[in-house]
Amino acid sequence: MNNPIVKIAAGAIVVIAVGLLLFLFLPKAATETPTATPKTSQSSSTSTPITQTSSIYETSELALTVPKDWTATEATQDGTANPSAVNITKGEWILFINVDANQASGVTGGRFAEIGIGAPSVDAVVLEQPSECGKAKSTPTFGAFSRVDLSVSAADAQQWCSVPTNGKTVWFFSYLTKTGVGGYFNDYVTDQNPALVVTMAYQTSVISDSHTVNDLPEMGSADLSAALKTMTDIASTLTIKNH
Repeated sequence: MNNPIVKIAAGAIVVIAVGLLLFLFLPKAATETPTATPKTSQSSSTSTPITQTSSIYETSELALTVPKDWTATEATQDGTANPSAVNITKGEWILFINVDANQASGVTGGRFAEIGIGAPSVDAVVLEQPSECGKAKSTPTFGAFSRVDLSVSAADAQQWCSVPTNGKTVWFFSYLTKTGVGGYFNDYVTDQNPALVVTMAYQTSVISDSHTVNDLPEMGSADLSAALKTMTDIASTLTIKNH
């Protein structure tokens, strides 16, 4: 006669044995929490996040910190990528940095046209090059550098200058220069490049169709002050390589 108690006991023994086997032979990874090691890669012209609010942009020639919502793009020269230069933009704002700039003129420190031509807001205001328009205001910034802010108003009207007609004074360009030294090309030695150029400008999309110089940022406005501060702060993080 089959004893049901014996059958139950035998079944229990089988379950326990199977459980022990599973415990002994299952891989440890199944019972432990894995630790992930993220893999990252970086090319010479891409950004690698370093905090939640900024990133590092780096090429073979330079490195700097770019805040969130700003975009760094390697500049081109004659259609060829130029690792010595970068455009950093947000909306209409443009910060341009070139750590290996070539000065064409024989004038110490260069000419305004050499750093201004091609900047959209400069081209909107300065109608004939090489010319200069408006007034300049210099402000000490970081290290040995000052920032020169250029503005124009109706009082600055010239045949070669486009000025606002709304009674306001508008900003159209800024650049960094060595305090007490001046010039547009920093650290330039005659017949010896490289030189450092840092400029700040405004996109042309505001100077098109029905828009005019009147729509350039007003001097002293909160938006302009904030943008210039941010662009100056970005420039202060610059590391120049191979110099």
